[in-house]
Amino acid sequence: MLLRNGNQTLDRTTLVSFVRQWGHVNTDGILDFKCQIYTHPDIQGLIGYRVESDNAVVFGDPLCAVEDKPALAHAFQQFCINNKLGVVYIIASEEFANWASQSLSSKLIEFGTTFILNPCDNLLKQTSSKSALLRKKVKRAQHEGILITEYSEDDATIEKTLEEVATAWQKDRKGPQIYLSHPTLFNDRLGKRWFYAKRGEQILGLLILNEIKQQHGWLLNNVMMTKEAPNCVSELLVISALQALEKENCQSVNIGPVPRKHLGKIIGLNGISKLIIHAVYKLAKAFFKLGGHEVFWEKFQPKTQAAYLIFPKNNLSFSSIKAIINALNAHT
Repeated sequence: MLLRNGNQTLDRTTLVSFVRQWGHVNTDGILDFKCQIYTHPDIQGLIGYRVESDNAVVFGDPLCAVEDKPALAHAFQQFCINNKLGVVYIIASEEFANWASQSLSSKLIEFGTTFILNPCDNLLKQTSSKSALLRKKVKRAQHEGILITEYSEDDATIEKTLEEVATAWQKDRKGPQIYLSHPTLFNDRLGKRWFYAKRGEQILGLLILNEIKQQHGWLLNNVMMTKEAPNCVSELLVISALQALEKENCQSVNIGPVPRKHLGKIIGLNGISKLIIHAVYKLAKAFFKLGGHEVFWEKFQPKTQAAYLIFPKNNLSFSSIKAIINALNAHT
């Protein structure tokens, strides 16, 4: 598969290797089939984006070495000006957001959180109430006869069953939905790992890890369960994956972006505009029922990093907000 942006051609293997090298919680969005790719002949790296409502919605920071982010962002900005597109960054880091605030005349909204787990913390041995809850969930799952296996074979039958679980999980999600990408289990296998839960001969759920080389860690975003799975299975899946990574001395597992309970920093807006943004966010969070992810992951006692929306050149408007909603695949 070849990806074009008007400057050069990028093959899929190179794209995936770049994402594994520099990606973060933007990994799934950039590897989604709807994403377009911008590269520059003089800068090693890329920017992944979707064009919606005359805006380029960028998934996270530019994917490149830290020292090259400003040059790549400026080049992309000019590329979008030439193509009559506004620019919006979603799930951007605080460091890049602060730079963009000054260098790209940007408005900033802290809308989300990246959760960071350290597998070496060994949550089941801690004494907090959240650790006690996890131990209870894990013991219950084990009592139910749930076994966790890392898939590392080449077994078409198991892969077909896991695909069926993922498809059923998507179909069973009720109400309005919003998500970063369409889950693909066995595409782009480089830097991917799979764990699944089984009771007897029945597979009840799975999770996917994507490698984040720059942090010597992993992204854990997709935990998919069947309707038949007891509600303790997802916790056992996560704990089992963390235990496997602990044996490898991995100290960084990222989850996100997870919407905040309330918006954090808002930079570049006046008081009335801030009130409107807070109200819109509150309504959107209630409508799409976005609080569940935060409740689930907080029991794992994560550290947190801020995630931002960035509107370069003061590009905060109805069309840019609509572009974000479309890029996040919102539907009822």
